Amino acid sequence: MKLNLAMLLFCAMNFAHAETLTQQNYDQQIKHYTEIIQQTKSILDEPNSKADAKMQSQAFCDRLDAYEQIAKLSRENANLELASIMLMASESYLNRQQDSLSGSGMTSAVFCAGKIKQ
Repeated sequence: MKLNLAMLLFCAMNFAHAETLTQQNYDQQIKHYTEIIQQTKSILDEPNSKADAKMQSQAFCDRLDAYEQIAKLSRENANLELASIMLMASESYLNRQQDSLSGSGMTSAVFCAGKIKQ
């Protein structure tokens, strides 16, 4: 009985934290996270990047966090325009990164510990 009550409270807390947004607020937040992703391109995607390993790992973690935030916002606001597409795209990226990291014996939580800027 106590376990059922604890589980119910846990689910209620998670539900209460869901961030339901207006279309305008959703679009603004998606734009913010998309800008973060764009900012990492010169460090991670340019063949002649002069970024060192520390800058690259920070940029990777910033990009990963941005995709995680896009997925979270899109999941919580599935009824909004483009949310399903943004969720599909962000989850695709996150799954590829998870496969890559786990293939090398790493997790994103360990790799990015202390690197996510808020």
